[in-house]
Amino acid sequence: MPPSRKSRRPTRKELQQLKEYGELDPLNSMAGENDLDALIGNAISRSGYGRLSRSVHTVQERARRSKSDDSIKMLSSFSKTQRTPKADAYSKLLSSLSTKQSATFLKDNPLESDDEEHSDAENTDYDEENNDTEKLQQTEGSSDDNASDKNMRSDDEDDAARKSEDEYEVDEVDYTDLQDGADEEDAANAVETDKGDKANGDDDDVAEVYESGDFMAAHLEDDDSELAHKKLAAASQKEYKSVLIEDPIFGPIAWYNTTEEGIKEPNERPLKQRLVKPFHKLNRNGDLTEFQRPFFNWIDQYRDVVYSDRTFDKEDEITTMYALHAMNHVMKSRDRERKNNAKISKAQAAGKDSGEHRDRGFTRPRILILVPFRNNAYNVVKKLLKLASAEKELNSSRFEREYGPGEDEDNANRRKPMDYQQTFAGNIDDAFRIGLQLHHRTVKLYSDFYRSDILIASPIGLRMTTGAQGGDRKDFDFLSSIEMVVVDQCDVLLMQNWDHITHIFGCLNVIPKKDHGCDFSRVRNWALEGMAQYRRQTILISEYMTPEIQALFNNNCRSIEGKLRVKPTYDGSITNVVAKVSQVFKRVAVGRLASAADERFAHFTENVLPEIEKSAKDDKHTVIFVSSYFDFVRVRNHLRDKNSSFVAISEYSTRSEAMNARRKFHAGELSFILYSERAHFYHRYPIKGIHHMVFYSLPDHPHYYSEMVNLMLTSNDPSASADKLSCTAFYTKYDQLKVERVVGTRLVSQLLQSERAQYTFA
Repeated sequence: MPPSRKSRRPTRKELQQLKEYGELDPLNSMAGENDLDALIGNAISRSGYGRLSRSVHTVQERARRSKSDDSIKMLSSFSKTQRTPKADAYSKLLSSLSTKQSATFLKDNPLESDDEEHSDAENTDYDEENNDTEKLQQTEGSSDDNASDKNMRSDDEDDAARKSEDEYEVDEVDYTDLQDGADEEDAANAVETDKGDKANGDDDDVAEVYESGDFMAAHLEDDDSELAHKKLAAASQKEYKSVLIEDPIFGPIAWYNTTEEGIKEPNERPLKQRLVKPFHKLNRNGDLTEFQRPFFNWIDQYRDVVYSDRTFDKEDEITTMYALHAMNHVMKSRDRERKNNAKISKAQAAGKDSGEHRDRGFTRPRILILVPFRNNAYNVVKKLLKLASAEKELNSSRFEREYGPGEDEDNANRRKPMDYQQTFAGNIDDAFRIGLQLHHRTVKLYSDFYRSDILIASPIGLRMTTGAQGGDRKDFDFLSSIEMVVVDQCDVLLMQNWDHITHIFGCLNVIPKKDHGCDFSRVRNWALEGMAQYRRQTILISEYMTPEIQALFNNNCRSIEGKLRVKPTYDGSITNVVAKVSQVFKRVAVGRLASAADERFAHFTENVLPEIEKSAKDDKHTVIFVSSYFDFVRVRNHLRDKNSSFVAISEYSTRSEAMNARRKFHAGELSFILYSERAHFYHRYPIKGIHHMVFYSLPDHPHYYSEMVNLMLTSNDPSASADKLSCTAFYTKYDQLKVERVVGTRLVSQLLQSERAQYTFA
């Protein structure tokens, strides 16, 4: 019910009291950046929850002084702050303003200062800042280019979008009076809450939204128990209790626990009821498969997970699982907010204090999914839409145009290997971002980032929004309250630019610079205290493990529920080599990891390259394969300085340049080709006439090794004989992951630790 216009305006003192108790006007943007810390401080619960952050800071300080093993145990000796009943000044204040002059009054009426001399200036500043905020949300914070949205969106979608926005405002502002056009589910929620209040009084039981024993409820709640302190201290100090187990399906798994609990039993009813039927329709086998069952149990417990055995055969099962988990998380969170909105409105209508209802973060987005190409985003969004089973899907036609498969998808790249066809099928644009908003029974695509529940983007697409490091245009406040991050196909993202990933993770769960209309009285205490990174779940999925992924796992995966890493075993891609060629593996002696790249380069330029140039006088058919692009540039520049007879093929080489280089190489006009792994990933050039294969460093993709060696088949070059072919691969003791994937798990220790520095495989 709208407030009465005859109600008196709150005084300056009353407004200050409202701010102190967290009831801030979500439409008021007058608070400057310097005032945000004070607003957050005032909004933190006075129930002693701040002890969590103080405990962590104390442990960190003690860790800097000494590395004693019992630092976590000392947490139990901290004196507990006595809980004090919440001050009733806030409820008295609302009563003095009358029932109809609650937060709804502040939202529907502009705030005016008692000092008339400054009121006009304040209102002018508010209008300017509000306009700037709207422009920012429409440009940097929106998904893709909203300017083209007007030309592409149909009139019906425009009307539906505007209607959805209007309903959204009602959803966020007031639930006191359900209008005729309101969703039936909200009415049912209000009735359910009313019945629960009559039966249980004012008890705010988590079971109203979550099933009993739900992992999400336990993970996100404002827990001030001793167990929560131990979890937080263990995660912040990286003091995990690790154990290696053998799973019958996944093989070796390294568990990193923050407590002694170990592996938990699966939740009997983990899903929202309205997700069950859509999931059974989406999942091809109906119920969870043998692969999906343990995988979903891991992520449902809100552990950080690194799965490094992704294959295209498992792609559909994996994507379905994290899409289901993300939709389940959003639905539970939104239902929780709606029920709390109904409780608050009911209490305000009765002139009572509804108590604290902390159920959100600073901004609305909760889920971030990073994928390399638009075709991957297309598959994820389609699964999310099927799971949501919404009555309306806004902007779906535009989504099909911009993300859907092209007309020539079936005929494109049909001469390439199968893994290449699967990776580059459909729309392979790598600069995109899109937001999904769930509202009642409607899903809106291309929603503004600050109004979205789920964000799906490529690293470069999201980086275009967050801005460059040290640049003037930076906005990543919409990442401040991300509760779940999924990074799919990390192996492909490594072939793009991994720096974008590290930049994005540096922007996650940072206290926002502006309030963005935040109601701080609803923000969870651990978010207000800057502890959101320990409640964020990170899921990393890759075809293989690399040092970059391992570093991200060690430094940025810090969930208080612990984490796990799947450690697959390998037979070795060397078993797929069919060319009759002697394969020699030589270990380069290096010292520290920091100097390994320099020592490898010195060994190659001083010992290997002179031999290659010498043999080129008799046989010029040599290919030098370089995995790292930085090493590729370094070797290329060295060869240019020496005026060597070579050509370099990278992912930046044009088709004509690569074709001309391959022709000259096959004709013997060049001494050798310098070939990067990224060039092979993006183009998969069939280089003919290779007699000598030199791996400056082993490839990250293990099957690239067998592919390159098999190009030396005598059938590709009738002039070559098997006794003239050679293959030499150089590695260091720090290349364990690469060596294991090529020679196999059984032999990797021998190649790395044995006194012998050279091994030959025939």
